[in-house]
Parts: sequence; C-alpha cells; structure tokens
Amino acid sequence: MEERKFKGIWIPKEIWITDELSLQEKVILVEIDSLDDEEKGCFASNKYFAEFFKLSSSRVSQIIKQLHDKGYLDITYNYNGKEITERLIKIKRPPYPQVFNKLNTYLENDDRGIKFSKEGYLENAKDNNTYINNTNNNNNKKEINKERKENIESVVRYLNLTLDTRYKATSQNIVKHINARFEEGYTLDDFFDVIEGKYEEWKGTEMEKYLRPDTLFGTKFDIYLNQIQCKKKN
Repeated sequence: MEERKFKGIWIPKEIWITDELSLQEKVILVEIDSLDDEEKGCFASNKYFAEFFKLSSSRVSQIIKQLHDKGYLDITYNYNGKEITERLIKIKRPPYPQVFNKLNTYLENDDRGIKFSKEGYLENAKDNNTYINNTNNNNNKKEINKERKENIESVVRYLNLTLDTRYKATSQNIVKHINARFEEGYTLDDFFDVIEGKYEEWKGTEMEKYLRPDTLFGTKFDIYLNQIQCKKKN
C-alpha cells in the first residue's frame, strides 16, 4: 500500500456521536474524506478499503451503499462502453455542511473532533472525549487517575472499532475488569493484541459470543495474551 503523507484522521463530533451510523460506517466515511482530493473525489476501490480495514470486499460494498443511501455520499461512475472504468466517491457537502469540513478546519479549532494518530492510538481530544466518571476500583479502592481513564477509554474504543459494538467506557463493570489488568502491569498493546487475536480466532465460530469485555479482560487475560504472543513468534 502506498505510504500516505498525513498525520492522522479527524472525526467530527457530529459524526462520532450520531446514532445513525455504525462504527464501521463512521471510520470508512472519514477515510473516504481523507482520500477526497475535492476536485474528482475519492477513487479508491473496494479492494483498497477491504485490505485497509481487514474486511471483505462485499462488506465494504455494503457499507458504502449504506452511506450513499443515508445521504452521506455521492457516487458516480466512468464507463468505457458498458464496462465501469472508475468509481468516484465524494462526501456530500450539503445536506451535511455542518458535519464535514476539511482537515484545516479542525486544525484551526482543535477542540472539535477526535484525533487518531497514524498508528491508530487515541490522542488528546478536548470536546467529545467523554471521560470516565470518578470510580473506585473494587479491588484496591484507589481513585483512577486521568491517564488511566484515558487508557481505559482507548481500550474500549479499540474494542468497539474491532467488533463494531457500542460498549461504554463509563460502565463500572468494564472499568473494573480493564483497570484490574492495568494494575497487574499489562500495557495498552497487550489489550490490543488480545482484542485482535481473539477476534481473529473466534469470529464466525461458536466462541464469537464471548467477544465481550468481561471475557476478554477477565481472569484468563494472561492466558489469552500468551497464546497470541506464541502464535506471533511462530
């Protein structure tokens, strides 16, 4: 894949908080926006999006159609006879001018939106970054500090993006499990490895129902992590 010269993706808060779009629709929408050259639009293929997001081409096609049907995209095709030679996708500016402005708007107003770095880790966001309420951990009764809260939110957001779910980082039960693992010395990368590894192993199987926080981040977390790290070494 060709290296792109950009520092990250900005998700406008109106897109992030809307209930109209799934998480997969949101991230594909902002990826299309990042590839839109404003003159022709985005001409990336379904294959590109499928490889980038680790989805099937048919699933990508379905998501793009849903975004078009909901009024977020304009799609045009160039033909050679009856053969389609190029697909051009453009973010629909009206009727959503308040939703999508280009990157420089958010650079000028850095308190609007949520920024993901090139590596995919959550960076600081001032406005729509919902912080976890002050919660006492059931195990050690210590107040969770700001850095820990942000790490817990990063884990929950990564879980939601991977599973296309809507778990809340304010859930005391979820906070309890994740914070307990952080207290044991595990890192963000460890959580990401377990989420990715178990998703790849359990997706489409009878174990898929266990792709949930209390299972992934429970007492078997160390076992899952070691299984995944052994697979990576092999």
